This record gives sequence, structure tokens and C-alpha cells, in this order.
Amino acid sequence: MADPVSIMFHRRYVYMLPTGPGFLFGFSTLAMLLVATNYSNGLAHGFCFLLAGVVIVSMLYTQRNLQGLTVSAVPAAPVFAGQRACFPLMFSTFDQVPRLSLWLEKDAHPVAFSVQPGQPVRRNVSVSTTRRGRVPIPAVRVASAYPLGLFFAWSRRIELARDCVVFPEPSAPLPFPDFQADLPVGSGVVRSDGDDFQGFREYRVGDSYRHIDWKSLPRSNTLQVKIFAASHDRERWFDLVHAPGPGLERQLSQLCRWIIDAEVQQLHYGLRLGPVVLAPGTGHSHKLRCLTLLALYPLTIDPA
Repeated sequence: MADPVSIMFHRRYVYMLPTGPGFLFGFSTLAMLLVATNYSNGLAHGFCFLLAGVVIVSMLYTQRNLQGLTVSAVPAAPVFAGQRACFPLMFSTFDQVPRLSLWLEKDAHPVAFSVQPGQPVRRNVSVSTTRRGRVPIPAVRVASAYPLGLFFAWSRRIELARDCVVFPEPSAPLPFPDFQADLPVGSGVVRSDGDDFQGFREYRVGDSYRHIDWKSLPRSNTLQVKIFAASHDRERWFDLVHAPGPGLERQLSQLCRWIIDAEVQQLHYGLRLGPVVLAPGTGHSHKLRCLTLLALYPLTIDPA
């Protein structure tokens, strides 16, 4: 079972063992203690006890450097198949003790980092992708050998409840399909971002700010959006049935390419995947909805 999107390390999350230099340090201290005992040298005894105290304090500091650290997962940006997915993680501390010289497993930039009180640090976990769908965040560990390198502490593997949507890999460019043949029966052409002015309607979240009628706000105390009719020569329908193959993945890759090209050309385009129909639109959010449907197919849930 995956952990939540945020987790704080407590004592049961942190493990610790001596490092190679730590074993050598302990063996040397023990050897000096035997020599001091054999010769009844008080100064040597005091020096050995001092070294033993350094070992104990170092062990406590090493464990405290991880204990109390909070790790939170941030939503990952979608990628195309074949690209590397980056999962942002935020590291913070609830107390006033800085966490120094930390290491993150599978870090996109594997260098040590520190977390100061009140200053969250962002790190990215990078994994490769080979196919479309949802890629969960990999299990990672945080480690540290602070302060003297005598002990190595690491957290248990944590699995945070985040994933990354992987779009199909775009195929080679092909001409758009004939929109007249693919136009669903009864589909309207009225859009809020077409060519010919048709009237007004109330503002909805996601509407373009360019089409808001700001002059109507003082009169009605509500935002009104100008409605235009989309020109048919600027509208395309992309249907899985008419996408060239062979195979489902090739069809989805071709739909992905058409959506990208249509967005670049600022066309109005709709998508039909079996029972799922997405009305024509344009803009970055519309493109993401279409590509997400392709990534999660055959799931029939509209991501919006």
C-alpha cells in the first residue's frame, strides 16, 4: 500500500550502520584502549574515552539528521513516451535544526543537498518511460553520513501516492483526416473562440481572457464571454477509427501527432475514442485533455 503524498521520518523510518572509516576508527580506539590498559597510562585512557565520546555523539547527530525530515510529492508534469519522467519532491523540516549533506536515491542531479529551517528544498526523481499510461513515482531512500562520516544513516524505501501521465510517442507527420467525413451528427459549431460573433454567455472557468466582455461587468456584476462561430475550414475531428495503423499503439501515436500539429496551427479540433467524445476546442488545456485521453485509453473517463 502506498504512503500518502507527504511523510515525515520518525525513528522507525531511519536505519544506521558504521561506515568503513567508522569501523577503522572504532578498531583503532579499541587498540589504543588495550595499549593504555597494558601500560596503565592515564593520559592514553583519557584520550580513548574522548574518542569513544566522539563516536557516540556522531551516532546521535547522524540519526537526528534524518529524523524529523518531511518529504512531500509534487504533481509531475506529463511527458511523452521515450522521455524521462521527473517527479518533484519537496524536503522540509518542522523544527529549527538544519539537515545537512543529504543524498536522494535516483536523484536527477545526484549531489548532496541541505535543508534549512523554513526553506523547503526541491529535488527531482527521474525515471525513463517506454510506453504510455500512468507511471508511479519510484520508491526512493534518503541517506546521510553527516557529520563525520563514521556512520551511514538511510531511510526505509518510501512510496508516495503520485504518478506521471505518459502520452503516446508522436508518430511521423501525416495529412489531417477529412473533417467533413468525421464530423459527428448533431455537433454544433458555436464556440467561444471562433471567427464570427454570435452573442454573449456567462463566464466559465477555462474561458479565454481575450473574449471576456469587461465592459459588461459594471452593469451586471457578472463576467460575460463573447461567443463566436467556428469556421469549418479551421475545425478538425480526430477519430480512432480513422487513424492509420497497424495496431492500436500506432493509431494512438498518429492521433497524438495530429493533435500536436492542430494545436500548432491553432485549429479547432475534437477527439473521439469510441464512446468518449471531446468537443472541438483549442488551447493548451484542451490539448492536455486530448493527450491524457490518449494516454489512458481504453479508460473512458474524461480527465476534466
